[in-house]
Amino acid sequence: MIDLGVHENCLGFEIHDGEQLVTLYRTREELPRSESPKPCFAPIYTPSGGLITEYRPADHPWHTGLYFGWVHVNETNLWGGPWYLPDKGKYELVEGSHGVQRHVDFVEEQVEAGEVFIQEELEWLDARDRVMAEELRSYTFRKLEEPGYLWTIETQIRPRGGPLVMGASRAARYSGLELRMGPFLADARHQSSEGLEGHENIMGQKARWVSAAGATGAAVVMMDHPDNPRHPTPWFTRRNLLGAGLLMEGGLEVQRGEQLVLRYGFAVLDQAPDYRAVEELYGEFVAEG
Repeated sequence: MIDLGVHENCLGFEIHDGEQLVTLYRTREELPRSESPKPCFAPIYTPSGGLITEYRPADHPWHTGLYFGWVHVNETNLWGGPWYLPDKGKYELVEGSHGVQRHVDFVEEQVEAGEVFIQEELEWLDARDRVMAEELRSYTFRKLEEPGYLWTIETQIRPRGGPLVMGASRAARYSGLELRMGPFLADARHQSSEGLEGHENIMGQKARWVSAAGATGAAVVMMDHPDNPRHPTPWFTRRNLLGAGLLMEGGLEVQRGEQLVLRYGFAVLDQAPDYRAVEELYGEFVAEG
């Protein structure tokens, strides 16, 4: 087995599998405030080099590969772009409303055969650069026996000062962990743990996991941990989007002294798995915890 390796660069860090780039994590890139700057994974590649992400597309430049985007927290936009204004029934850019998920430091790194673990501290800033929350994220990257990688993404979010009121005011209600899919997953075929197929049928429905496979064979699977609030989560699915919709059924409030803990699995594969294979991956992900 070729060891996975981590390398720091001017943007953040890279994960490599031998000579193949697995992903680049961006923490230090200067972006317009209207995009609510946030750390993200872009690009992400399959073991054979298939690109599965799209970064800052022309239609939605605040879509940045794989990222956490929160549509609003305490009336601050931590997603990017315009707000949906219900009284007007349309989206409008609201100046002076965009916040930042700011990288603070990488606090731990472990590299073993076939596995990399990285822990990161972040702060959430409101539109006036006041700290609303502190966040501790952990990323584990593990190489699978079959061509692919299994990631575990865990975050602990703690309010600073008053409570955090987290909402999803866009008409589509999406907010949370989101993947904007690139060329190898264009017109992706979605499937859920509940046996539903097609992004139109899975949108807003609860499931333990959802997979998305491209015509070229590349595939991803996003998984919701049983300990997450509102498990199994509803999902946000479109032709080129896949997201765990924590807030699709309503807002969430985190009180001072409490913390919101979320854990997700994310598999990147060369070939589309069948239902049984995804269930096995899901079992591996849950057992890791």
